[in-house]
Amino acid sequence: MITLECASLKGFLDCASLAISGGRACVVLTETEFEKNLILRIFTGLTRLDSGKIFIFGKEISSFSYSELNAARKGMGIVLNNGGLISNLKVWENIMLPLSYHSSSHHDMDEKMISILGKIGYDDDIAVLPGPLPAYKKRLAGFARAMLMEPDLIIYDSVFEGLSPDIRSKVLETITAFQRQKEGRASLFLDMDGRLPDYIRADSTYILKKGKFYERN
Repeated sequence: MITLECASLKGFLDCASLAISGGRACVVLTETEFEKNLILRIFTGLTRLDSGKIFIFGKEISSFSYSELNAARKGMGIVLNNGGLISNLKVWENIMLPLSYHSSSHHDMDEKMISILGKIGYDDDIAVLPGPLPAYKKRLAGFARAMLMEPDLIIYDSVFEGLSPDIRSKVLETITAFQRQKEGRASLFLDMDGRLPDYIRADSTYILKKGKFYERN
């Protein structure tokens, strides 16, 4: 899915290696939000390494053009901590927007969207602009948007922050079920909360420290 081989970035990574395999749930913990955000940019090819290699779905992308990079990460979904919604589009329009770019068929997508939102505990009107919504509800809309694309890998960016125990339980249950729906599908959680692996029960947990990834037992 995503592999780093001796990845170096001045002041950040020092010949760091990491492999996120298909069919697994993996947690990567950082000490700061800046580190977490930079890791997300590296994993999605938005920040280039000084040296080393990064593979996305088996393709080494360091020399890719913008269009080649977009093609390489088509099987990837991202749920951002802030939801990543466009302010002048209604919630449902935000959720359905990626389908307009990547899929020719929208058959039954409305029902599927409502189903996902119900499972994760979104109970607001989806025909409103997202601005007034609390951050966690924008994030829940981001869940539905990512899952509608049926990606092989979803990266979750501090998605449990600020959730009530009830909503957190629903979200985690939905994430687990979604991963199991397709053989080889993977979940990657980027976070700063060291308690995260306690309730996610990830297959592997890595900590970024002094430029390298260390697996936590």
